[in-house]
Amino acid sequence: MTEAMTALLAHCFGALHARRVEAEIAPDNTRSQRLAERLGFRQEGLLRDRLLVDDTPRSMWMYGLLAPEWHAVTSSATQVPGSAP
Repeated sequence: MTEAMTALLAHCFGALHARRVEAEIAPDNTRSQRLAERLGFRQEGLLRDRLLVDDTPRSMWMYGLLAPEWHAVTSSATQVPGSAP
């Protein structure tokens, strides 16, 4: 997953010239939260009752990554932190 997300973010911030990428992650999805943080995303806040799942309100964590942050992560090392050699 790290490899796929690294490629996706490289495309977003490279070819697409995105300024920002966001991720909404369920509070109980700790693996996705750790992945986002390894890639440089910052947790920005809790979106309370963001969506309904089986008629039950679910909150989501909002993560954001800005282009300068991504470029700093990728230029400071030959790999994204946490990725395999």
